[in-house]
Amino acid sequence: MTVLTANEVARLLRLAPSTVYEMARRGDLPSVRIGNRVVRFVAEDIERLIKECVGSNER
Repeated sequence: MTVLTANEVARLLRLAPSTVYEMARRGDLPSVRIGNRVVRFVAEDIERLIKECVGSNER
């Protein structure tokens, strides 16, 4: 299992890190909270999300 930081996810999705944190807070991005402040993302979850989004946009 590969774990990513918000900055790494932001680069993958071409978003601002603050947007990644906000999406995680809303539940739009799967994330894992470690303690009170640390948020991490499982790479496989992010890859799955990207594939789902790409698949739903193909017509």
